[in-house]
Amino acid sequence: MLRKVVKGGSLELCAADAWEAMEAAAKLDGIDLAPTSVGDMFRSIAQQKAGFMQRYQTDEIANASTRTYNGVKYYLKPKNAPLAAPNDDAKTCSKHMLGVAVDVAGSNGKRLEWMFNNVAKFGWSWEVVPEEPWHLRYVAGDAIPEAVTVWLQTK
Repeated sequence: MLRKVVKGGSLELCAADAWEAMEAAAKLDGIDLAPTSVGDMFRSIAQQKAGFMQRYQTDEIANASTRTYNGVKYYLKPKNAPLAAPNDDAKTCSKHMLGVAVDVAGSNGKRLEWMFNNVAKFGWSWEVVPEEPWHLRYVAGDAIPEAVTVWLQTK
């Protein structure tokens, strides 16, 4: 089940609580955490496919990052951030399609340093660092982290 979150789109329930708890903690430290857009939280398969088709092409590009979709190799167009292929298998699909990922705007400098020091306390982790420092995924599942529990009690 998904729910809307402050400053963004929607996330799975536990991920939504963890995101809002982390955002509140960051704010206390003078750090603003926000998704790059509402589409950088939960994405439907149609949204994932549209984004994928915008960023990738089947014509070969030397040294480009690649993804396979429907048995076809796709090449990342220059100046585009990588995106998972729009597979509908929970094991291989984008974590955005499961509602447990956020692309954080401006993930550099003090914000990135804060994230490195704090995201694990709220049940978040990275899939690919340093290539995608903006892409966080919720990994705690139903085991609500203590920092989130404390935040929920103060809400």
